[in-house]
Amino acid sequence: MASSDDRRFTAVPENPFMAAMPADFLWGVATSAHQVDGGTTGNDWAHFERRPGAIADGAVSGPAADHWNRLEEDTQLIRELGANAHRLSLEWSRLEPEPGHWDAAAWEHAERELALLKAAGIEPMLTLLHFTLPQWLAQRGGLVAGDFPQRLEAFASEAGRRLGGWVRLWCTVNEPNVQMLYGYVTGQWPPGLRDRTLATRAFASLLQGHALAARALRNSCRGARIGAAVHLVLAEPLRRWWPPDRLAASVVERGFNWPFYDAIRDGVIRLRLPGYPRLEQPLAELRGSLDFVGINYYRRNLVDFDPFAPGFAGLHQGPGLRSDAGLEMYPAGLLQLLRRAWQRYRLPVIVTENGVADAAGSLRPDYLRAHAYAVACAVAEGVPVQGYFHWSLLDNFEWTDGYRLRFGLYRVDFASQRRLATPGGDEFRRLAGLLRRPRRTAGIGC
Repeated sequence: MASSDDRRFTAVPENPFMAAMPADFLWGVATSAHQVDGGTTGNDWAHFERRPGAIADGAVSGPAADHWNRLEEDTQLIRELGANAHRLSLEWSRLEPEPGHWDAAAWEHAERELALLKAAGIEPMLTLLHFTLPQWLAQRGGLVAGDFPQRLEAFASEAGRRLGGWVRLWCTVNEPNVQMLYGYVTGQWPPGLRDRTLATRAFASLLQGHALAARALRNSCRGARIGAAVHLVLAEPLRRWWPPDRLAASVVERGFNWPFYDAIRDGVIRLRLPGYPRLEQPLAELRGSLDFVGINYYRRNLVDFDPFAPGFAGLHQGPGLRSDAGLEMYPAGLLQLLRRAWQRYRLPVIVTENGVADAAGSLRPDYLRAHAYAVACAVAEGVPVQGYFHWSLLDNFEWTDGYRLRFGLYRVDFASQRRLATPGGDEFRRLAGLLRRPRRTAGIGC
């Protein structure tokens, strides 16, 4: 794939699917419960949002995109996009509002959503833990509570038992590296701490929880395919000729990108970051707990040595066009990370999230096409990429950015909750139509 920073991605052909894609390739959209459902008041995020200054513009999730009450409408929107898959999450606090108490109505609601998707020919991928924790668990320590792994295991077992008939694809956790960083290093997310010892414990606890949850799903859900979704950054040295910058970029790779999946491959939880407690904890149950590697990809960072930054790694944006979030859009980075994940783990790969903050809607069509091209190039090279999920179906509550950033293929007018078509949605639909009809374009290679 061309690695030019061309601002309009003009090197990408109109049909980006240069080689035949797998017949069962997942071309999907992604959401998470707290960000779209509305009314999730019993979790740690709902409480954190009340802190003065915690969320941009003083926003709270509140009704969010009101997806909870619009299942039929939103399922039809997914169908109209030509998607054959939807990655969504369970809101733990709704399903287990008190320890050991399962809310039958909430489980029935989840089953109804899955049934709607299946009836529409849309394959669900279900995420157990997409950042939010029940407040009762947060009050006892959250990720660092002594029984967090067992609590996640029990939740997974119940989800598998109740919903396994509808779900084949599961993600145990979403972006554990981000949850550790923002929750326990920078303090920008719940629980709002800056404690590197607790950060290390949280990382280990998420891995322990993953291992137990994966085992519970396999026991309760015949044929389950299990993965996770980890946020990966293409980290390149700001000055390739300067050894400290090269070392800092490697710290991001070793300390942020790969530790979660490396632990699963090796059966040992390891974390070796400058300024953090050293962690090396064998956990044999991790081995074999994954069927696929999920990648959430949004950006490249140029990295320099910075003694005041976490891990001594200062992160900078490259020279390419930036999204509304200030992130450089760099589709060649997705191709590089797909290659590395396959070389490192020899497991099928799924792009579990990829998207762009673009309120005007002018960037998303080219962004989609360019990243689809990156996926197709990886497939042409022999990387077993089995799916791509675009973030997001709808504009939503975007964590500490509130409602400032718009990622939706459908724009949401939050005053009326109307869903509005966008050029990004049109391009997603066009690409869905091309996906099964690949053709080669002369003069353009990966």
